[in-house]
Amino acid sequence: MILDSLASGLKQRDWGKVLLEILIVVVGIFIGLQVDDWNRSRIDRLDIAEYLQRIQKDLNRDADFYSFLADEARYKRDGLAALKRILGEDGLPDEDPHSFFELVEDTSSIGWEFPEVQNVTFLDLQSSGKLALIKDAELRRQLSFFYQESPHRSDRIQSRITGYAAAVYEITDLRARLVSRDNEFRADTFYDDGENDDMRTVVESFLLAAREKRFLNLLTAEQNYTEFLIAQVKIQLTEIADLQRAVSDATGETAH
Repeated sequence: MILDSLASGLKQRDWGKVLLEILIVVVGIFIGLQVDDWNRSRIDRLDIAEYLQRIQKDLNRDADFYSFLADEARYKRDGLAALKRILGEDGLPDEDPHSFFELVEDTSSIGWEFPEVQNVTFLDLQSSGKLALIKDAELRRQLSFFYQESPHRSDRIQSRITGYAAAVYEITDLRARLVSRDNEFRADTFYDDGENDDMRTVVESFLLAAREKRFLNLLTAEQNYTEFLIAQVKIQLTEIADLQRAVSDATGETAH
């Protein structure tokens, strides 16, 4: 219809009508492009909001896990100090054999690895090319740094793992039956039917080997490693908390 009107105007040399028709076409194209841009922008905002919500969930899970790891590492640090005190004394410990080997197990069951943060959502965001759509440049920097730094932190911790845990199992009599202290059947892992004397012999055997310089050196190394682990977990939790706040703020802004 517009083309017919435009052709009619040209034939009649009605330049005002021609100009008006051209103007209508140009304005229509401009409005169409603006609507398309607005629609793409709206879709991008929705996509970014969804990504940020998923990242927030990942960070919440990471915070819960590393908080647990921090508690376990501190528990291990206390256990190592208690074991070192026992090894520095003469004779048998005050603890009964069962409690003693629970302590031994606690000192060797945490800190063998430092899992990386959950990064699938961020990698998806990055590979989609939509990371640049996050308007806050500081948030983009924080996200990139956090997810790039985590594997390096894990590597630094892994490189400091000592041979302490292996040494514990090497010098522990099989009758001690070391298992995780979280095992609900812990009470069944020791001989309880009148064999306390036998278990005291197992404790004596362990102490004899553990009081050797090689094991004591490994215990000290494990204490240093545990302190390093605690410090790294603390840094990780601080970075997670900072990023949680930044993502939360950005999620609120994206929703408007």
